[in-house]
Amino acid sequence: MREARRTALLFPGQGAHAMTMLDGLMACPSFGERHACIVERLKGDPLRRPDAAELINTNPVSSLFTVLASSLSLDLLRVQGTRPTALAGYSVGQWTALYAAGVVSFEQLVDIVHTRASFMDECFAERRGAMLAVIGLSLPAVEQVCQELQADGWFLAVSNHNCVGQYSLSGELAAVERAIPLLAAMQPKKIQRLPVAGAWHCALLAEAERRFLAFLEELPLGRPSLPVCDNVSGGFLPEDGREMKRRLARQVASPVQWEQCMQTLLRAGCDEFIETGFGKVLSSFGFFINRKVLHRSFCDQGSTG
Repeated sequence: MREARRTALLFPGQGAHAMTMLDGLMACPSFGERHACIVERLKGDPLRRPDAAELINTNPVSSLFTVLASSLSLDLLRVQGTRPTALAGYSVGQWTALYAAGVVSFEQLVDIVHTRASFMDECFAERRGAMLAVIGLSLPAVEQVCQELQADGWFLAVSNHNCVGQYSLSGELAAVERAIPLLAAMQPKKIQRLPVAGAWHCALLAEAERRFLAFLEELPLGRPSLPVCDNVSGGFLPEDGREMKRRLARQVASPVQWEQCMQTLLRAGCDEFIETGFGKVLSSFGFFINRKVLHRSFCDQGSTG
């Protein structure tokens, strides 16, 4: 008999969101209650408004609907008998992972994610930030472009280390626009602006990190029932509550070390990775990180490796 798989659930962040992200999930028993919780927090259902296609890309809406889709997907996986041994989340998905680990209730999750988004947005109240995905270039090549722009007075930095050859950059909108032709000259496989409302996971969010830490310090958080990866270090989050809160606050203004998170899970013996929520972005990253293990997305219940 084949030994049981050691499963890690991976919770996506923003960037994979879409108007269709709740399709197929509305029949879930918990949908009505959880959706109502989010609608109450947003003071209305943004997906029912005429400008829904624009609102879905705003930080509070995309964050909250991303965690809603993931929480409902988690319910269905549990009904199917999935019992993970570890958890990880990408950006705001790290908070869904903490919800899955019993650290916060769904109501707390909504409150935390909405507050986090508000602090982040306020950092760009008087300046425009943007993010750029770059595929097919080495990390030194991408960092060189960032350094050249910084030397000219424009802020741009690597904000997401997804897998070898796949990175995201964050910075002022003008810096991102100047970076595009510089990167294109290196002939990458792909350059794409990301549908997000600011320059996430970079030093421009230092004030949001400070405010978010003060907010978290006043909240009671439970102890995780399973190991949860830390986007900042790439290891597991510490069990000490105060240090865990510091790491969670730092995540706002620090690069997401996703490849290191995956390597941590692999070293822990995980050999099945299920992207729990909308999209297949994390499954794609996983395929390039290690093709010898199973990567699949809840969206199609299919295997990509």
